[in-house]
Amino acid sequence: MTIALEDRLVLEYDLVSPASFTALPHLVRLATSSTRARSLAGWILRRAAGHHGCDDLLAGCANAIAEYRALLDRHMQSRPADYLETFIALLAVMEQYHWAAALGDFTDDFYELPCPHCAVDVTVAIGDHGRYAAIRDWHLGDVDRRDLRPATPGELSGTGHWMYETAVRDSQGALADGITYLFGKAECPSCASVFSIADEYGSANLPILM
Repeated sequence: MTIALEDRLVLEYDLVSPASFTALPHLVRLATSSTRARSLAGWILRRAAGHHGCDDLLAGCANAIAEYRALLDRHMQSRPADYLETFIALLAVMEQYHWAAALGDFTDDFYELPCPHCAVDVTVAIGDHGRYAAIRDWHLGDVDRRDLRPATPGELSGTGHWMYETAVRDSQGALADGITYLFGKAECPSCASVFSIADEYGSANLPILM
């Protein structure tokens, strides 16, 4: 099976299908020497969330997925040019689909989420233009900005701790710093309540299982 044929199997109509998972073990075998195969395998896993029947398909590929996870981790330790893409693929392998879909390089990242206390829509910015919570006005821009409060490394736990420690291990300073803000706290510009950015974003964006 060629990579071109696999492209058609997994990319047509932007759907995840049984054919995608049939191709997955073969892609993983090729992934050590093929950037395209490694990328396609990650594409399949990133789109597995919420698709009917994917749990059974994932279970059937458990050995290939475990091999792929180890391969991605080794690749990241080489500090490759595609580090962020690999990091995101590894999040998908860990079934952290909402972060795999949303995580950027923290140069110009924005997260939209409702305040858990007053339900107003809050824009959280983490990037070169600032690290703040604000109310987005389409004429005035981001108004009433409130500085974010980053988490300390010792405060991180679970997925946030893994993300931070992995980025530090691999000398990805900008990514590690951004993660401390992503898993930190924001102040709502409307009601001044303080809340966890990651908790609210995660609860608003967890995949709907079918």
